[in-house]
Amino acid sequence: MTNENFFYIFYSVIQGITEFIPISSSGHLNLIEFIFISSGERNFLYETAAHFSSLLALLLYLFKNEYFEFGNIKVNFFPIFFATIPAVLVGFIMISLKINIISLKIIGLTSILGGLMLYFSDMKQFKRLKVKSRILKFFLAGIFQCLAFIPGFSRSASCIIAFRLLGEERRVSSIFSLYLGIPIIAISFLSNFKYLNHIVIDINLIIIFLVTFISSYVTLVLFINFINKISFTPFVIYRILLGLIILSIF
Repeated sequence: MTNENFFYIFYSVIQGITEFIPISSSGHLNLIEFIFISSGERNFLYETAAHFSSLLALLLYLFKNEYFEFGNIKVNFFPIFFATIPAVLVGFIMISLKINIISLKIIGLTSILGGLMLYFSDMKQFKRLKVKSRILKFFLAGIFQCLAFIPGFSRSASCIIAFRLLGEERRVSSIFSLYLGIPIIAISFLSNFKYLNHIVIDINLIIIFLVTFISSYVTLVLFINFINKISFTPFVIYRILLGLIILSIF
């Protein structure tokens, strides 16, 4: 195996681990690309494969754990639909205006800010908002989800913070964040297709697909099974330390 192959194994493991836990996959991948990819050119084929693989792992996890039973789909379809609207609108505006806010300093700051928000939202003493409507609850979480357009904040963290503030327990908040991730990851996957002139299957593409799938699925199992026991504190500490390191070095 070449150094390039090992790099994409590392890249895929990071993508798989960070996609569904509250530490920002985009922030980590932007950091990796800044350090290791000097050309600054994005490989949309590899990014598309990573998104598709993460999506498949998520769907398999939800299906195997009965979250895709008819009752769950019926209850959550419209809430998820309405929760996705804010992100679609904000994404459309950012693309139309060609807004690009990728910056390592921003990633460092949002890593710290998101960590603090996650910590306070998880405190028992924090007053919860009482929202009875499931659609409204998901829609509010969808608004929070737009924070993920700021590199380093994390889509997962923004959703979990919203659901914790709305009174959901840790495990439920995390599962709801997975629900909201389905259309967002699918949109990210489909949006990259317009940049693909032709598809060439090489060893790196296979590595990205397989390693991302495995690391995503394993992370989902461990995260959801243990989150009520460990709380979000380890993620808070990690985010703050990472943010401080980024700000001090870059």
